[in-house]
Amino acid sequence: MPSRLIFPLLAILLLSPWLAYGDTALQETLHTEVTELAVPTWSVYATGGESAVSSESVGSSSQATELKNPTFEEVRDFILRDPTSRNEFVLNQYECRHFATDVNNNAEVEGLRAAFVLLGFERGQHAVVAFDTTDRGLVYIEPQTDAVIHPEVGGKYQEKEIKEILIAW
Repeated sequence: MPSRLIFPLLAILLLSPWLAYGDTALQETLHTEVTELAVPTWSVYATGGESAVSSESVGSSSQATELKNPTFEEVRDFILRDPTSRNEFVLNQYECRHFATDVNNNAEVEGLRAAFVLLGFERGQHAVVAFDTTDRGLVYIEPQTDAVIHPEVGGKYQEKEIKEILIAW
């Protein structure tokens, strides 16, 4: 699922308990916003030993985009070109989730399959990105610094124990 659809869908899931209590205006607003989203259809197939994901936009443009699992070198070259890490962190306005979303979207524009990743702690979360490279497997990137990181459940990141890792492709 493209990352630009993650946040609207997460918002709907988070608001769904309140919808059961009959907030008709909110229900109508959410229904309108959801029906206006161009929902892609996905198919996964193999090409020359590499997995690839293609999507078709169901909206008016009907353009196909092919995303491929990159090599580690392709990830490195992309990250070095990507300007996201030069953005300023602004509390409550542009935080880790924004950095991760921007890197993810920029990778997809270049045809690279990337994942939005949440590292879950006892209290709070931190967003990073991941690439399933064809030569080194899953590689995690801290989008604020461009560093390769190695998160593990039970391990520590930013001095906090990681309780879970959620990967959204």
